[in-house]
Amino acid sequence: MILGPDVGFKMGFKDIRGHERVKKILKKSLQKKKIPNSMLFSGPEGVGKKGTAFVLAKAINCEQKKDDACDACSSCKAIDAGNHPDVMEIQPDGEVIKIEQMRTLRQIAYLKPMVGKKRIFIVDEAEKMTEEAANSLLKILEEPPLFSYIILVTQNPYLITSTIKSRCQILNFPPVSRQDIEKILIDRGYEEEKARVISLFVQGNLNKALNLDWDEVQAKREQAWELFHSLITKENLPFYLRNYAFSHRALVKEDWEQVMELVSSFCRDSILVKEKGKGSLLMNPDYEEKINKAERMVSLDWLMSCLRKIDHAVYGLRKNLNVNLLISAFFAHFKEWDYV
Repeated sequence: MILGPDVGFKMGFKDIRGHERVKKILKKSLQKKKIPNSMLFSGPEGVGKKGTAFVLAKAINCEQKKDDACDACSSCKAIDAGNHPDVMEIQPDGEVIKIEQMRTLRQIAYLKPMVGKKRIFIVDEAEKMTEEAANSLLKILEEPPLFSYIILVTQNPYLITSTIKSRCQILNFPPVSRQDIEKILIDRGYEEEKARVISLFVQGNLNKALNLDWDEVQAKREQAWELFHSLITKENLPFYLRNYAFSHRALVKEDWEQVMELVSSFCRDSILVKEKGKGSLLMNPDYEEKINKAERMVSLDWLMSCLRKIDHAVYGLRKNLNVNLLISAFFAHFKEWDYV
């Protein structure tokens, strides 16, 4: 379906945290009036790709500014409210974006704007286009009208055909840094310690950070601590092996990656304590007493090896290697390791 944009993007480029390179490119293109008609915004979930696309749509049609959204003119307000007739968002209809949706986009794209300067189409989750939909979109990308712009938004550009990508300017959005997320949360009134923990937990996903349930975070951290302690003591390892390695792959992948990142943070804190670092630098300051006890049970070599094994496991997950084999190999290493 084609629909008006989601509300909630009431901001300009100045309000987007991070992504300085992307913002610089877009603002310079606006200043020179050389915005590409076809663009692809690529990056992990929750890093601000779609929000940036709507800010660009507002800036292109803004009645007061040339290189940003003023958020005050009638055009900016209409886009914020989701009722601007020349700014449209296309989302998957069920599991996919269908050819009918792309045909409708093509028909509208060749019509001159109704009230704005330009027509903007934001195709969210563009990787979900069917082959027929992608071929239909390709026709307009090959001969785009001067008054229409198409912005594809995706977290998996590898699923988008090379013919489409070759006709788009690609802008990559890296994960939001932990420091930026922590600062944003503190600015919104979070306690410093809580902001630090959440910024670690969300792995660069700002949207997730802003909507997390704190009790859920604490439960996951406790789960990760129990696993870390079990790796040290060699207790209950068969339980964790069964729980993770033999679970359904689709269900365990995200959970295992989260847990591994948290275990990594406990490992790094233990190294900090062992090396007599400042307590203020701990990623998990509320676990300081437990960490002090745990680090005495293992050597520095063990902790460094633990970090390497975690990094290897997370890397394998992100490369879509076999989850069961990765987890089994991870636990096999700790079963055999001499800790002292």
